[in-house]
Amino acid sequence: IVSSVPPSDPSSEPSGCLDPEPAGEDAAVSSPSSAQDEQAPASESPVPKHWAWLMALLVAAAGGTAVSLACAPARAGRPDILALIGGTYGLLLVGTVVWLARRGELRRQLTPSRGDISIGALLAVGTYMLATLGHHLLTPQGSVREPWILRLYLQVGDPVVTAAWQVGLAVMAIAAVEEIVWRGWVQGALSAAYGERRGWLMASALYGLAHLPTAMLLGDPSAGLNPLLPLAALGGGLIWGLLAWRFGRLAPSVFAHMLLSWAVIEYPIWRM
Repeated sequence: IVSSVPPSDPSSEPSGCLDPEPAGEDAAVSSPSSAQDEQAPASESPVPKHWAWLMALLVAAAGGTAVSLACAPARAGRPDILALIGGTYGLLLVGTVVWLARRGELRRQLTPSRGDISIGALLAVGTYMLATLGHHLLTPQGSVREPWILRLYLQVGDPVVTAAWQVGLAVMAIAAVEEIVWRGWVQGALSAAYGERRGWLMASALYGLAHLPTAMLLGDPSAGLNPLLPLAALGGGLIWGLLAWRFGRLAPSVFAHMLLSWAVIEYPIWRM
């Protein structure tokens, strides 16, 4: 008797090879998160040192030339002094805004925060008191060095003839633009290239050097070279630059510079 073997079920036969896993399931590699893909903020991107110095020297040369022309003895008391300085820094402000915008820092640097005006006012009062103390030490009334401070005020104009409040408003506007240019562009570029501390010191020194020609232009035959404006620029640069560095924005230093400039016109230091 020949028994027939029933055909085996193909589904029950062992497979000679394992079916491959569908592509894209377990072997799929997860992509990095969007947070990891994001680049570093523009404000943290470094600046080549030669570019930082190129921008810093450009501002120093333009600003120093404007101040030197404005402080020429032939321009003493003329109304175009402030227009010359303001126009120069107005052009530099355009470059500053473009540079800050390209680095993504424009809004952060120029948007005031709560308390910035109070901080600026307190610092302006403190620096005005320091300036008054410096006047009593360096240029007291009746001393041989008193012409130094008188030359500064006479260069702007005789306060008896010139409307002090108009000059004060113009000086405030110039101070605001000057602060944005020097602390926002010069110090910002040097800090991005050398670090915050070194950038602050370099920008402050360069700010003082830009005013150095005024030592000769505002000098006096009896008192000699006039160091007041270069010293004031160096000291102010250190104070305002430190403020901009520590707060990470320009509004506090802008208000401090503006209010101090207004105070020295409205309340002349040489009378104190």
